[in-house]
Amino acid sequence: MQHLVVSDEQARIISQSSEGLEIRDRTGRHLGYVAHGFSAEDIAIAKERMASDEPRHTTREVLDHLRSLEQK
Repeated sequence: MQHLVVSDEQARIISQSSEGLEIRDRTGRHLGYVAHGFSAEDIAIAKERMASDEPRHTTREVLDHLRSLEQK
């Protein structure tokens, strides 16, 4: 995995953030996110979904399905 070394100031901002943090370049172009755990809302949504009878699929099943679509 590649990595990026941030400045001390950037490291301070990232480590002190209690929420997710959006990363942008100098021009404002979105580059990614830094996530900090799960919020209470995230956990509530996950519990609700786990309690449902909706079908679930593994990552492998989803990837296999997507690959099958590319072959058509």
